[in-house]
Amino acid sequence: MAERGRVRLIDVARAAGTSVSTVSRALNGSDRISPQVVAHVRAVADELGYRADRRAQEFKLGRPRTVGVTVPDLANPFFSEVLKGLGAAARADGHRLLIGESGEDPAEELRLVEELADHSGALVLCSSRLTRAGLDRALALPVPVVCINRTVKNAGVVAIDYRAASRLLLEHLTGLGHRRVLYVGGPAASWSDAERRRTLRRTARSLDVTLDEIDGGWSGHHGYGAGPTVLRSRATAVITFNDLVGVGLLSWLHDNGVEVPAELSVTSYDDIPIAAYSRPPLTSLRNERARLGELAWRQLAGRLAGEEWPRPDLLAPVLVVRASTGPARRRVRIRAH
Repeated sequence: MAERGRVRLIDVARAAGTSVSTVSRALNGSDRISPQVVAHVRAVADELGYRADRRAQEFKLGRPRTVGVTVPDLANPFFSEVLKGLGAAARADGHRLLIGESGEDPAEELRLVEELADHSGALVLCSSRLTRAGLDRALALPVPVVCINRTVKNAGVVAIDYRAASRLLLEHLTGLGHRRVLYVGGPAASWSDAERRRTLRRTARSLDVTLDEIDGGWSGHHGYGAGPTVLRSRATAVITFNDLVGVGLLSWLHDNGVEVPAELSVTSYDDIPIAAYSRPPLTSLRNERARLGELAWRQLAGRLAGEEWPRPDLLAPVLVVRASTGPARRRVRIRAH
């Protein structure tokens, strides 16, 4: 009866002895159809196992209830917790998520954004790596957009307050006597990395701290690979782009006999669960990742209801001090690796 076993609207109409339009109205609760016909059509539909194509109905009515979401790296626990918060909030309002991973590739992210926009009523870009031109293309799409951890105009914005974050980190380190700090950076296309660098530089100047910077990445592999460069630096403390990089660096330091924090203090951003179980446990900035997702949905829901975009929501982090940071000591040995 139906192609590949799927029961179609026309199959219900034939079995019920009526037209497709009548079946459609009956199943959608139209008051133009008598209660007897509605009951008959629904009974036939149930008997045949008919299941409505909700997505097609939503697009026909102009109200798709799918939210497209892009993330740069699903392996990073930071993003999984953001998605949990976003998904729970959207689900409570009858929406669902369609998620795409860009693999830290701005070109792939733009392809995802444009494809997701064809299947969604709104978009959420998590830590977008899009170029300025790519972001302009995304914002020109006919759906509302919220950016998490990237500030833009004419869109919703939810972000971590990196000015407060950088001050917390550097004040903690200067309180321990550190005057020379090294920042191991993140992905080149990351707005968050650019904000970390900008706010760390400004705060370092205000605290009379020497801040050195090197390129790093976003994973434990990148942190491990940065180890030799970190050790050759003159810094007594290191700040890494995120906890994955920090844990990778701690692993390299352990493998090469560098005592943390006796010889070098290490701290980072995000406070993902692994930070508490690294060796030594990693001092890190905790942010409410699920809350980022919840706030993103709140802004998006308001926009879908016809409201103007609110002011950006900035979340203040909390510094969680653990054993990876300690008093500054003179670097008595520089090893070549």
